[in-house]
Amino acid sequence: MSGKRGPRSSSDRVRGLLAMLPWLMQRKHVSIADMAKQFDISEEDLVADLEMAAMCGVPPYTPLELTELFIDEGFIEVGVNKYFEQRLELTSAEAFGLSLLAEAASEIPEFKSSKDLKNAVQKLRKILGSEMVDVDVEAPVFLQDVIDASVSGERLQIIYWTPAKNLESERTIVVRSVFTDRGHWYITADDDASGDTRHFRVDRIRAVAGTRQFVPVRSSSPGIPTWFSDSSDAVTVTAEVASSASWVVETYPCTVLEERADGSFRINMVVSSEHWLSRLMLRAEGGVTIVSPSHLVDVGQRAAQSVLERYVVSKSSS
Repeated sequence: MSGKRGPRSSSDRVRGLLAMLPWLMQRKHVSIADMAKQFDISEEDLVADLEMAAMCGVPPYTPLELTELFIDEGFIEVGVNKYFEQRLELTSAEAFGLSLLAEAASEIPEFKSSKDLKNAVQKLRKILGSEMVDVDVEAPVFLQDVIDASVSGERLQIIYWTPAKNLESERTIVVRSVFTDRGHWYITADDDASGDTRHFRVDRIRAVAGTRQFVPVRSSSPGIPTWFSDSSDAVTVTAEVASSASWVVETYPCTVLEERADGSFRINMVVSSEHWLSRLMLRAEGGVTIVSPSHLVDVGQRAAQSVLERYVVSKSSS
């Protein structure tokens, strides 16, 4: 920590203390020289940082709530302290979990691993073994194609499936950004069919073909889209979601108005069409109840009745 010259930033000092204090609390009594050598810091800087830590505590900041650190005659002594007794070692489960997350992140296209992450993974592998974790992250078929197009500016011809209408359409698009949200990959693209910018889910792209036509690439920050806001049929519904249908909250963009102890929810959700909402209600099997708007309150019953009628007709004709 003492390799840099000049004043140390507050963030560097705090980061160092977060590593040093648990180490110190485990040993209770150490020499200033030994601790400075352990953390590669000058004795002067070490004493200054510890004196700063000794003034830290929680309200009402009485001596009982301050960090108990004493520096005397070249030694550091610590008293009882409940704030820095966290162990430094990871459990095997924690180490495995971190290694799993790191491996999963490395499989994401365009992911850039920092030096600190690479060093941490190497240390975890020494403990877990090099073959301990093997992660296969599923990616949509045409994910790399749209990523390449977002970099090159090439226009793409795609066939896209729209679930609300259960239709496939051919479109020419210019990919502006690629992002992931709620477990799915999306693109923001200039869409020739609508003459506007649209969001497309990558796993709903059925085919991709390059056009060899290129446009200037411009930087675009995807953010989190307001889903379906660009649809003329979009409407916001308020719904009660039973715990048995909690997957609805986890799967689709919504605003949670209330989350209850029994696992049920009250939510607001923007839907693109009554057809899409009807399909959702059927999948939820009674686990979702529409509260408003009034003209959609019975959409679930109407969808179930329609399915029943088609079933009766098919049975009678057979």
